[in-house]
Amino acid sequence: MANAAGAGAGSALAQQVDWDAVRAEVTAHLQALIRLETVNPPGNETLVADYLRGVVEAEGLTAEIREQVENRGNFVTRIAGTGEGGRPMLLMAHADVVSVEADKWQHPPFAAEIHDDFVWGRGAVDTKDLVAAELMVMLLIKRMGLTINRDLIMATFADEEAGSRAGAQFMWDNHRELIDAEVAINEGGGQAVQILNQRFYLCQTGEKGGAPIRIIARAAPGHASVPRDDTAMLRMGRALAKLSTYTFPTQMTSSVERMLQAMSEGLGDDAAEIIDVILQDPSWENLSRLPMSEHDLLSLRATTRATAVPTIIHGGHRRNVIPGEIICDVDVRILPGQDPATIAQQIRDLLGPDVIVEQVSAGASGIEADPESDLFDVISSVMGEVDPGSMVVPFLVSGGTDAKALTGMKVYGFMPGVLSPEEMNGAHNHDERLAIDNLLYGTRALFEIVTRYCGAQTA
Repeated sequence: MANAAGAGAGSALAQQVDWDAVRAEVTAHLQALIRLETVNPPGNETLVADYLRGVVEAEGLTAEIREQVENRGNFVTRIAGTGEGGRPMLLMAHADVVSVEADKWQHPPFAAEIHDDFVWGRGAVDTKDLVAAELMVMLLIKRMGLTINRDLIMATFADEEAGSRAGAQFMWDNHRELIDAEVAINEGGGQAVQILNQRFYLCQTGEKGGAPIRIIARAAPGHASVPRDDTAMLRMGRALAKLSTYTFPTQMTSSVERMLQAMSEGLGDDAAEIIDVILQDPSWENLSRLPMSEHDLLSLRATTRATAVPTIIHGGHRRNVIPGEIICDVDVRILPGQDPATIAQQIRDLLGPDVIVEQVSAGASGIEADPESDLFDVISSVMGEVDPGSMVVPFLVSGGTDAKALTGMKVYGFMPGVLSPEEMNGAHNHDERLAIDNLLYGTRALFEIVTRYCGAQTA
């Protein structure tokens, strides 16, 4: 892979940095962060906030911690700029992680052990790696005594994995002055995609929204020794089989269209011809013709339509009782511009009268940020130097992030890396891990992007 240590000399500022020392330091920070168990719920993100405050205060920076809920701290620190370049830049990430099934891991999920030059643990790719990298960028700028032309803020939020209410949303609604910025770099993008001989880095400019539903199946209960022809379990089974095999219609967003247009420019005639067909008729049959890996095609399918995935089943109370009610929670993700109520009605129409479909919440449509900006141009320029010949393209991520809470701010997801399938599939999965080479690669690229966008100069 292209790596941070060997991908060219980089900027004059980057040449002043001892990247071998940075490799060791940023790895140590990631290990320390993973060892702080911040599974949401309950979160306990103040553990991370306190750790970060201790690190930055030792370097002469100040820090703020704000909590809506006790022990669920949101961390903020800032390096003041001259203001000549405009409003601040925000580096953001979240401190909480999802739960684990520890017995199914090869290595303990909160030990942050290193095996074969990978850091193993919950949060290694979602998203304590970004916390560590952004922290390292702040520390380097402070230590080097660089002058920047705008304020640079780093914020680490609580509660991203459960809706952002105690984290980014709380901070935006109640402490906006601490985090308000013109642009932000967030999680969700940066991964490299190889198509034929061309490497593309995906910069997240959009994300899907959430519109959760609940399916309820009811029928007469009874003794399990006397089978019935109509049961709640059977009704639910039929509904889930129908939902799980249904493909929602393709809908192209601006982010995906721009991604495909940019890819067309960077590929040879054959692939460009396929993309031209897709832009005219964006059916899944045409999209699936792209010469991409299976993982990348699955991602593309998820970002070109609404999705509804059953995740939790409730029902039954004894083995010998036919239950009268079965409930299934369904994770529904919708594109920018799609209406949660409309998608819920489509699911009702699909499943028919044997089950009830309820919206769990009002839900929210997805969001998009315009890739036409100075920051996107800087990201593209830097990656073209770090990995010569590569291209940066807009990207819509199938999940959601804290960006949805920061209304009106231009937020891009970008933590670059040439990730293996095991790393890519690690988020929310067993055996989450990140190569130390990728951690350093992302840290160096972010340093180059931030210092260039903020006009950094030696004092």
